[in-house]
Amino acid sequence: MVKLRVLIYFVLAAWFLAACSAQQTPIVTEESAVPPATPTLLPQPSPVVDYCLDCHTDKDKLVALAKEEDAGHGSESEGVG
Repeated sequence: MVKLRVLIYFVLAAWFLAACSAQQTPIVTEESAVPPATPTLLPQPSPVVDYCLDCHTDKDKLVALAKEEDAGHGSESEGVG
């Protein structure tokens, strides 16, 4: 009786694993064949323009925009704490 039960479990397990692993491939006929896809061109990114050097290398503009430090504040190391 034990041998029969083991045999039944073995057959069921083999059947289950075989059913899970079997993959059916579709039958392709000439009528159902899909034509090959044409490649789609992706848009090219526009070149990045860097305007930082225009301002940061212009000495006259840097001098005109420069702020003078406020002399009324003490240094950070002074005071309690």
